[in-house]
Amino acid sequence: MEVPEVFRFPFEPYPIQLDFMKNLYQCIEQGKLGIFESPTGTGKSLSLICGTLSWLTDHDQHKKLQLEQKLNILKKADELEVTSKPSANELGEPRWFTLATKNVRNSHEQRRIMSELNKILQQEERIKKLKQRVQNISSNALNNSESELHVFAANTKKYQTSELVTLEDDDMLIKDDSDEELPVEEPCEEMLDDTKIIFASRTHSQISQFVREVKKSPFGDGIRLISLASRQQLCINEDITSLKNSTLMNERCLEMQKNRSSSTSKTDDGRPLKKAKKSSCPFRDHKRIQLLRDISVTEVADIESLILSGKKQNACPYYAARTAISDAQLIVVPYATLLKKNTRESCGLKLHNNVIIIDEAHNLLDAISSLHTICIWGHQISQVHWQLLQYHQRYNACLSAKNVLPIKQLLFFLSCLMKSLGMHGKPSEHNHQVGLEVECKGDEKMYECSKFCVEAGFDHINIHALVEFCEKTKLPQKLLNFKPVTAEVTPIGAFKTFIGKLQSDRVQKDCAPIGETDWKGTSLMPILEFMRCLRNSDQDGRVLCVKKVLPSGGYLKYLLLNPGALFKDFVNEPRAVIVAGGTMQPNSEFRFQLFGAAGSAQSRIMTFSCDHIIPPDHVLPLVLTRGPSNKELDFSWANRSNLLDELANFLSNINQVVSGGVVCFLPSYDFERQVFEHWIRNNYISKLENRKKLFREPKEAKDVEHVLSEYARSIRQFTNPSSKCGKNGAMLLCVVGGKLSEGINFSDDLARCVVVVGLPYANSQAATLKEKIDYLDNNTASFLPEGEVRSPGQIYYESLCFKAVNQSIGRAIRHSKDYAVLILADHRYSRPNSISSLPGWIARHLKVSANFGPSLASIRKVKIFS
Repeated sequence: MEVPEVFRFPFEPYPIQLDFMKNLYQCIEQGKLGIFESPTGTGKSLSLICGTLSWLTDHDQHKKLQLEQKLNILKKADELEVTSKPSANELGEPRWFTLATKNVRNSHEQRRIMSELNKILQQEERIKKLKQRVQNISSNALNNSESELHVFAANTKKYQTSELVTLEDDDMLIKDDSDEELPVEEPCEEMLDDTKIIFASRTHSQISQFVREVKKSPFGDGIRLISLASRQQLCINEDITSLKNSTLMNERCLEMQKNRSSSTSKTDDGRPLKKAKKSSCPFRDHKRIQLLRDISVTEVADIESLILSGKKQNACPYYAARTAISDAQLIVVPYATLLKKNTRESCGLKLHNNVIIIDEAHNLLDAISSLHTICIWGHQISQVHWQLLQYHQRYNACLSAKNVLPIKQLLFFLSCLMKSLGMHGKPSEHNHQVGLEVECKGDEKMYECSKFCVEAGFDHINIHALVEFCEKTKLPQKLLNFKPVTAEVTPIGAFKTFIGKLQSDRVQKDCAPIGETDWKGTSLMPILEFMRCLRNSDQDGRVLCVKKVLPSGGYLKYLLLNPGALFKDFVNEPRAVIVAGGTMQPNSEFRFQLFGAAGSAQSRIMTFSCDHIIPPDHVLPLVLTRGPSNKELDFSWANRSNLLDELANFLSNINQVVSGGVVCFLPSYDFERQVFEHWIRNNYISKLENRKKLFREPKEAKDVEHVLSEYARSIRQFTNPSSKCGKNGAMLLCVVGGKLSEGINFSDDLARCVVVVGLPYANSQAATLKEKIDYLDNNTASFLPEGEVRSPGQIYYESLCFKAVNQSIGRAIRHSKDYAVLILADHRYSRPNSISSLPGWIARHLKVSANFGPSLASIRKVKIFS
């Protein structure tokens, strides 16, 4: 298909929006892997919607037209064969044999095409009837009457799980394969395998915003859209939502779907007690779910609307959304649903021949690594070991030898993990071999997966078989009834025991961060995730073992080093993949660490970056290499403490000429504290506040909203012409990569100037970062383009810095009429590699100033401040 010159759009698109949609259309049509950058405020979401849905509409029509044309050609060929004169072919075969062969071939092809056309026609007819059926349902039928609601509420009580309900021993037993009931496969209608658009974003709020944009688009009335989410977002059963934890909610939902027979037991005092009957969730009614599914397909609804409809229909939104996938054209999902293979497959979400769009993708590699990084703590391992031991002791006599063996293997595996953290009061009995681990700071060691298995002592166990056994037997759910007992194991020695007790509270507090997953109930679930990670290639990940004085505070953490290895399905199966964002520079990590590492040829990768929609005189990006006293601005770690006075004077000058809000980003929290304390000691605070009231990024996330509201209120107050206090706005000190550097909109007067001080390079000696850099240097050098002198590790290290810088810069200029000055205060920003790492719309207009005076004068001369 040719790229159209005109696209359906809610208004006359800007030239950059039209270019975006044309390139997007071409990328999908040619089956490429696209990296698309469109600055915030340029209508990126709307351009994505109109570009992709225009292609999808054209593609469906073109596919149907092609099938009809092929069918007509084959029918005409049959007619010509009948009227043609008989003659021998080149091989000398008889005419009747040649005709028969062609007839068979043509008939087979006609049947195939007719089958495809019939599927398309049946789909169209079914959707038409579905919409008609939903329209014909009156409002009285859609809303349960008051009496019906009372009946439903009464029936719901029967389904609610009583605290006295426990699993029967028969349910707790692990059955042999021969004892398992095989599911009865019901014949299902053959569905049309049509191409779908799968849109993914990071948060549910971003997904809801995208759905609202779809509604406003010209495709809002005709597109079939469905939003997928987890049970935490979509479940409406209070018995499940009260658990507040995703793992417990999943387990309770699955358990409530099983029909259990009631039984009688006795209380402690001998009285008979009838247990409550466990049955399906009251919202899992097939007819009501089908009705909710039909409604959700025919109306563009976000998650909140789907939940409201589910409550109105007394039907489960979670399962209604899943069943609607086959009829949907546009499927909207969060990152976790799309990027985790197990979750994706359990939802029935297919990649094959579909178009994948991943929005807000500037941190996509970090998101993939985070989703596949798992941390298990010493107390979790000891708890599940105790639970499994109690289960084994109770049911050992009832289990077959075939099932006892993997349970014993799992117990041994858990004991090995405990020994690796020193939880048995003595070090591992295994001899340390040279090269098995990389020494890290303190009690940290980094292992390759296979070497960790050898070092821990379970290298002879088939991890894959153990994981399959736990999944098939639903062992984590069976352990729920065995309440874990925390038995702290302290180190040997009186002094260590004393130190362990002193640090107990601190260690338990430290157990919350550092990536601990939100697992509760049974700790076997995160351990299973950890076991799955151990099956990955040695090159793709590492195991970090961290020991603490109090052993249960130690942890094992799997670190994914190669996100591209888990992105191979996205390169091979979909028709096209588009990663889009407001700041996608530097894009080398997408080309080489994501698409390249996943096996894609560089020729298949397509990049697009558009300019901003604001006029050229509405933005002034500057690189300042020297301060007011002509000192070189070098805010590297070794030199930054010498420039505290220069920074204060520099910002004071900026405050004099810029009216409104000034947002200043500093490279770290420590430096921000150092700067503020120095300013207090040297009376710079009062000098700065002569023109702008000073605010600081809060330490606690809960205080962010209050600080931002006070900051905005001060700007409104001091920029008011009637104000006679001498101030012209407010200044906000933030940290790059902090709470205010991403997801916050400083539009209009909130950020008339954004200052980024220094380059926020990460600590290169951190164990995880060092391992990542070493991996890239050793495995991805072949992906680099010719002429690149930097190593892959160096490119990655610099890209981490500039991704954070670009996000900070992007807080300003939020719409077409906005304006701001963007100042990069460090001479290192003038290097060619630094300039190429900035967003294209900034790099193209960037000015490098060697002296502070002319820079300040250029700010004064800008139209917006004149």
